[in-house]
Amino acid sequence: MGIVEQISLQWDLWIGQYRAFFVTTEEDRLACQSLSDNLSAPSVPGRQLVACQDTRSGEMVACLFMENLALSSEDPAQEPFAYLPAPYRKQAVKLSQLSFRNTHLNTPALPVLLSHCFVEVLKAGGLCMLMSCDPGHYSIYKRLGMRPVGGLQKGGDGGFAIPMIALPDLDYLSIIHSPLLPMLRGVDFERYRPICEWYYHLVRDHKELQIGASYYPEDQNDFHGHHLITEGLSEEGRKALLGEALVISCGEGEELIKANDGGKSFGYVRKGLVRVVINGQTVVLLGEGDIFGEIAFILHTKRTAQVVSASAETEVVLFKASAIDHLKLETDRTVIWRNLAQVLAQRVVMTNKMLD
Repeated sequence: MGIVEQISLQWDLWIGQYRAFFVTTEEDRLACQSLSDNLSAPSVPGRQLVACQDTRSGEMVACLFMENLALSSEDPAQEPFAYLPAPYRKQAVKLSQLSFRNTHLNTPALPVLLSHCFVEVLKAGGLCMLMSCDPGHYSIYKRLGMRPVGGLQKGGDGGFAIPMIALPDLDYLSIIHSPLLPMLRGVDFERYRPICEWYYHLVRDHKELQIGASYYPEDQNDFHGHHLITEGLSEEGRKALLGEALVISCGEGEELIKANDGGKSFGYVRKGLVRVVINGQTVVLLGEGDIFGEIAFILHTKRTAQVVSASAETEVVLFKASAIDHLKLETDRTVIWRNLAQVLAQRVVMTNKMLD
């Protein structure tokens, strides 16, 4: 029996105006079908439909399929999650065909839906949750606590996807303030130490899986990419800083920052994905809101890496030192340096985990 068959379909998760639940009635299935035509496909053994409802309007706003990874019809060696070792595959669940109303993209709807799935997987004895992520939504899943478990991959439809994994990693979920963490009270995190250690070793050996700093914003509606930099600034300071910014738009494969360039600026990804490349090898994949160039900026050294666009429509925002100097309030300047230090601290913690 797989993990999905052991899940109690009677449990719901209510957070604010959103309710996540397992679909057991034809009425709810038809409501989900309005989100995606793919949901009309015949049911598959070991697959379960999960939905999220706006309780104020009664409208179904998001849904996805959950299935046992071990029962997937794909060849394990060829599928996006090929890195996952065989001993863990029987205790892994895969999410697919995520559908949602665009009006609810930046609401708690998706976090509630994914949190419900993750918690129920763990309660049923599972170890991890997997899903292939559209690059445009990479930052959403990353801020929740999911991380890459494979590189950027091209699908049969010509589109790209990033395989992601959710792990009950206490240290990581705490650092990014993931909304998953409060729901894991009572979880024996020691039980999951082996798979978490496996992941850190995987990232150490495959540097392209490293990610930028992630923090979950208290209000998704207030997240506009610059959250990590501007958090805590006065309104006047935020407007002044962003007013000094330089926005660069480019296509896939274009170089945004050259190696050995002077480290007189830092920036963040406003849209799309970028790769940080050292000696021709991708070492970090960054998405919306991720900061880059801060180390050379802080240390006043030349850059050791180049930054290259990894998606068709990419936008990055750059700040020069003068942008900070022009802030009128000393408290705002202090906040900027504190935010940059927080990003560096998270990266140090993650690096240490990989070296343990």
